[in-house]
Amino acid sequence: MRRISLALTTVALIGTAALAAPAQAATATPQRAAAAKPCNADNAFIYTDGTRLRTKASASSGVKGQLYFKDPIRILSKSGKWDYVQLKAKSRGGLPKGTRGYVAHANIIPPYCGGL
Repeated sequence: MRRISLALTTVALIGTAALAAPAQAATATPQRAAAAKPCNADNAFIYTDGTRLRTKASASSGVKGQLYFKDPIRILSKSGKWDYVQLKAKSRGGLPKGTRGYVAHANIIPPYCGGL
């Protein structure tokens, strides 16, 4: 008899929670949306030391210079496994701010887009 009572109580509680959950989720969603920051490609960084900034999206193309861990970049476009980027500041490798070129996508820390 106790097991049946416990089972019925559990079912009743689960059913009540399931009915209340959609209302809570609907309330929480606008707050999360308001807290999330818009994602842009302006806040990306280089992931590895000695990353080559290339003239074209190819491992056999010319090298403009080297980039280093945490050099700030702006991703301008993507082409397969390559990203066309622009330096946001002078690189540790000596390249001036604003220099553009291609970097293999695997060598980039993706932009942080905020949110939960």
